[in-house]
Amino acid sequence: MTQVVLDRAVIQALQTRGEALDSTLLKGVRSLSELFTVGRDRIGFDYLSEPALRRAYLSYFAPVNIAKTYSVLTEILAPPARPLRVLDLGCGPGVGALALFHYFSGSQRKDHAGTEVLSIDRNSETLRDAESVWRNLVESGVSSDLPGLHVARLDVEARGASASWKHEKFDVILLVNSLNELFLSTPDPIDARTRLLAQLLESLAADGSLIVIEPALRSTSRALHEVRDRLVTQGTAKVYSPCLHDRGCPALLRRGDWCHEERPWHAPAIIEDIDRAVGFIKDALKFSYMVLRTDGRTIVDRDLNGYRVVSERMIMKGEQRVWLCNERGRQIVGRLDKERSEHNAGFDRWERGAIVRVTEIDRGGCVGRIRKTAKAEVIRSVIGKD
Repeated sequence: MTQVVLDRAVIQALQTRGEALDSTLLKGVRSLSELFTVGRDRIGFDYLSEPALRRAYLSYFAPVNIAKTYSVLTEILAPPARPLRVLDLGCGPGVGALALFHYFSGSQRKDHAGTEVLSIDRNSETLRDAESVWRNLVESGVSSDLPGLHVARLDVEARGASASWKHEKFDVILLVNSLNELFLSTPDPIDARTRLLAQLLESLAADGSLIVIEPALRSTSRALHEVRDRLVTQGTAKVYSPCLHDRGCPALLRRGDWCHEERPWHAPAIIEDIDRAVGFIKDALKFSYMVLRTDGRTIVDRDLNGYRVVSERMIMKGEQRVWLCNERGRQIVGRLDKERSEHNAGFDRWERGAIVRVTEIDRGGCVGRIRKTAKAEVIRSVIGKD
């Protein structure tokens, strides 16, 4: 099994700015982790203004978010072979630019020479970090044709804020772990976030992609599902990924449901060192996301026999089950061990996030059954998996 592995130059650029591992850094990591999970009632304060927390973010959370962003970027099939214009809104220390560098670090770089990234954040200190990290990358000599980085300070919640993107077109627009932190004090945060994304979609190139990545928490994921539904209902855009339909999100039908990803990665040494010191385990990339487009393209052609796997594999005595999702809704499907055949052997490779197809499901009971004669296959594997 292969894994998402960050470019070493990216890690070195972050570490040069983040400095050495010590008690202050570890305390900052613990504090941010608590804020991002159980302490979300305090998420509205400008935590990146505190030097210790900003340093913790650079060393621990930035590499994780860069890897998440990279894994989603790989789902954009055949980005246009031209210099790209990229907007990273709520960029922090340049997460989007660094993920883009990693994405283009292979054979695709020559097709996108001259790419420019506009990184926007409300915090001037973290923008200075973004410039410093990018300067470290440039000075490392890793490439002579790195994307150009431009930073701008903007608080999109401020009354009368002048959004510089409104007069430009972008091939890729990124919001990485930032949408859930916006408009928390407004009467209807979902409506405000929906309107912001609708504005951003107006600045999307005809063949561009708007990527939103959020924490894999129930509250933040369900909020993202709600924003998705409002945009789809308005006809503002089409869901390119992960959904295989543009109907209402089935995960919103029951209060306890939500949809998220879990993707394998090779954690950098700094992450492993911090994990050991604070007792964390960052052995997988967990997040919720959506990619929106206005040109009608979708990650795969849609059909009623195609599904996204939205759960881990559940191994039971004599049987294995997964939850599937498409325009028919969420449904649990299983295959009895005694029903395994050459036709349905593809079921063995079904994992959370994979796009799969099965020709026939016996829906005679509360669990759909894949019989011996049904053909089960993987249409698109998850990044980092065979």
